[in-house]
Amino acid sequence: MIRYDREILKLGSDELELFVYDWVDAKAKLGGYHEVERFSGPGDRGRDVVGFYAPNRHEGLWDNYQCKQYAGPVDLGKGLLELSKLLYYAYLGEFTPPRRYMFVAPRGVTRPLQLLINKPSELQKTLLNRWDIHCRTSIAEDVDIPLNTALKAFIEAYDFSNVSSVSVEKMLADACIKPVLVKHFGADPGPAPKGTAPTEVLAAEALYIRQLVDAYGECDGCAYPGHEAVSNHPKHGVHLKRQRERFFDADAFQRFYRDNSTPESLEQLEEDIFHGVVEVHAGPHSNTLAQVSAVMTQAANVKPSGLLAPHARIPVKQGICHHFANAERLKWGK
Repeated sequence: MIRYDREILKLGSDELELFVYDWVDAKAKLGGYHEVERFSGPGDRGRDVVGFYAPNRHEGLWDNYQCKQYAGPVDLGKGLLELSKLLYYAYLGEFTPPRRYMFVAPRGVTRPLQLLINKPSELQKTLLNRWDIHCRTSIAEDVDIPLNTALKAFIEAYDFSNVSSVSVEKMLADACIKPVLVKHFGADPGPAPKGTAPTEVLAAEALYIRQLVDAYGECDGCAYPGHEAVSNHPKHGVHLKRQRERFFDADAFQRFYRDNSTPESLEQLEEDIFHGVVEVHAGPHSNTLAQVSAVMTQAANVKPSGLLAPHARIPVKQGICHHFANAERLKWGK
């Protein structure tokens, strides 16, 4: 079993920033942020990974994830310096102060720093009292930045309860971490839940349903007006019900892995299935239902590659073919 805490501890500084960027981006996809950006290099102004809440970006609300991958915990002096740097440039008007400031430190922060983080007013006082020791000549190279009255007032106005620390344990406990572990360490995202076909046919499945209804009409030498006309048919009704179960099983599979793996993993599996059935789909076939049956049999036997292959059950692979039909990539019929 992979110890992801140990894998994160092995990351270099840039690698940690990329890991945190993907983690924050995963939060954004669930509606946490409007946009995520990574700042790096000497001009980062105390920012590493930023989550913006709105299009006005640094003129509005934002969170700062300050990534620190050191040989040991982040000590008090370093923590005060990082805070002072960001607040100084916010004071200069380069951006608004962050809504939240998080030290993302896999090895944690030292006890003195954590004690102050837990007492926001004391953290503020300590930053001001130790400005000359830790901050004045270290914020910018070869620049002396005294704590003047205006800068002091700006820092005093900032709510230091916004400051927190994020350990590797907190990261791994976050609900959005799974796709990040998949991308960076090849983690198994686990099995997807089974899908359930709703009683009523949805607009989202209309195209492949119409193709199947036409296939039933072709078989019977008539034209069925819609799926309602075949739902109680002793043969076609059961067949349609089974195809819908497969479609929604595949739908649940795709939704789960969009949120819990990488886009490339799902795309690879779908491409393997497509290329595994496309020649069979092309025929020849006696009629459209024979085509559907042949493709379903072939899909069941396709052995896709990649991370998601062990979780692709037979109904899922068959249902993905109906998604191809619904997208008119592999239509049922001519």
